Amino acid sequence: MELFSLPPDELERRHAELNAALDELIESGEPDAALAAQWTLVDFWMRKGHVEEGRRYLERLLSTGNPSANLRAAGLAAAGMLAFRQGDASAGRLLEESAELARSSGDDAALALALGGLSRVALRAGDTARTRELALQVLELVSGEGSEYSPRHMLAAAARGEGDYARAEELYGETLAITRRLDRRTAEAAELLNLGYVALHLGNRELASERFGQSLELAADLDDDYVLPYSILGAGSAALLRGDPEEGARLLAASKAAFDRTGAAIDPGSAEEYDAAVAEARQHLGDGFDAVWAEGGKLSLAEAVKRARSANRG
Repeated sequence: MELFSLPPDELERRHAELNAALDELIESGEPDAALAAQWTLVDFWMRKGHVEEGRRYLERLLSTGNPSANLRAAGLAAAGMLAFRQGDASAGRLLEESAELARSSGDDAALALALGGLSRVALRAGDTARTRELALQVLELVSGEGSEYSPRHMLAAAARGEGDYARAEELYGETLAITRRLDRRTAEAAELLNLGYVALHLGNRELASERFGQSLELAADLDDDYVLPYSILGAGSAALLRGDPEEGARLLAASKAAFDRTGAAIDPGSAEEYDAAVAEARQHLGDGFDAVWAEGGKLSLAEAVKRARSANRG
């Protein structure tokens, strides 16, 4: 179905039409067209803040009709990734089931999706060795930069999780180059943020601030509900770097509120940076922290972006 192949911004404009089409497929017991387009739909649900809605639709699609093993595996992988984005413990079960089905049906593409999701689950659990192992397995199943980006990103994340920031900077630099060659601007904004935190850990505060600013400007231009809260998180860290803990706390609170509004959990790596930045802001502000935090939590994402961009342009 042509509708399912449209980019996220167009699907958002035709959101009601999309939901009606999905409902029709479910009611007719013919989910295959939607399951075949699951990754386009997942991209839309994540980038436009409809994660819970996406999970409900995938659950209904998977429970109707008689999809083939490879389509069911792809749908389960998609459901597992949305569950992961919400911090839901069911993500691992869904992704394991997907991997098992993909292996049995000989579907390397679906298996790569499932193993890639499981590498993220392992990272959230703090098992960086398993994260790396699974990412390397994915690299053996795929070819081409478009497919290799995600597992290579996970190799960088594993190095970062182990505190090997020099290696993480090298690997994130490689994935940043991939995003630029492929014109994947959302992923580019995310990798700039990751490189900002790596620079911070390596003691290069000026470079960290520069990268946080680049991530923010790119994410703001994209108006992407998935990556923008992360870039606001980076903007909060940048405010702390320039000696403004009040604004840092406001932006960190605004970032957390944006995640909460879409039901998304902060991804591993960024979650640790968020905790550290909040602790730093709290230490600086003392008894005044709670009031500033409450103020920031009331900011809309658009208001937070405006404040952060104004400070970034200085």
